[in-house]
Order: sequence, then C-alpha cells, then structure tokens
Amino acid sequence: MAEIRSIHTDKRRTSDRNRQTYVNGTAVRKLQVVEEPKKRRRDRQAQRPRIHRARREKVRYLSIGYSLFLTAASIVALWVCAGYLKLQADNSARMKNIAALEARLSELKAENDDEYNRVTTSVDLEKVREIAINELGMVYAKADQVILYNSQGSDYVRQYGDIPEEDKGLKGIFRSGSR
Repeated sequence: MAEIRSIHTDKRRTSDRNRQTYVNGTAVRKLQVVEEPKKRRRDRQAQRPRIHRARREKVRYLSIGYSLFLTAASIVALWVCAGYLKLQADNSARMKNIAALEARLSELKAENDDEYNRVTTSVDLEKVREIAINELGMVYAKADQVILYNSQGSDYVRQYGDIPEEDKGLKGIFRSGSR
C-alpha cells in the first residue's frame, strides 16, 4: 500500500510542475511576452460607442410601445389591488356587522327567555281553573263530547265542516277501530 501511495503522489508532483509557468532558481527562462497591439485597443474603443448607440436606439425603439404597455399593466394592477382592498374592507365591515347582530340576537333571546319564564311562573293554573269553573261557569267535557283526531304532524287542527254523527265522540272511534 505504501508504494501505491508514493506513485500517486509522485504523479501529482510532476503534473503540478508541468502546470507551473515559472521556475525556481537562477536558470529562469525568458517568457515570450506578447504585446497587444494598439490597434486592437483602438478598435475596441471605437466599437464601444457603436454598441452603446445601438443599445440606446433599441431602448428608444422599444421605449414608446413598451412603456405604454408597462403603464397600462401598472394601471390595471393598481386597479385590481384597489378593488381587492375595497372588497377586503367591505368584507371586514360585514363581518363586524354580523358579529354585532349576533350579539344583539343573543341578548334578545336571553331577554325573551327571561320574560317567558317570568310569565309562566306568574300564572297560577289552579287559580285560572278555579275562576273558570266558579265565576265563568265552565265545566269539564263529558266523554261523548270529546272527539279524537289523528294528526299528521301538527298539534293544531282546523275544522272546516261538521263532523258526521256516527264518528262523533269516543263511542264512534271505538266502533270504527273494532271493524
């Protein structure tokens, strides 16, 4: 293993030596210096204004149409943003209004429940029965005066016509049920 390592390190050293452009010591080679001709510098300097002029002309050419497009796009974007902000403000105002209405509804329900409880507790049903029987002359219904009716979901019944005699009272119902 030691030999393999030394071979690889030797290769690296030789490749590093080949890449060097200078030599240590007194035997230094003279490098061939290539001077850049002045013409190339002048050509570059001459081309720069042409490139800049071409860019400026390109910008001028695009500037009218492109600037109108950018202006229109900016106006549309601002209009959309303003509309969005208005919708957000309207939405938050509605949410506040809904919250206030829900709070008011909750208060009214509490007041209504309190008033209902007050009314129901203030009425003495025994006293109402006593006044109805003694002062107003009301009596309990007899069995033949009670008419049973099968309701289909509602506790309220309206009578639009007379009830036939055979179906009146509890006797008629029991007879029709035994058939």
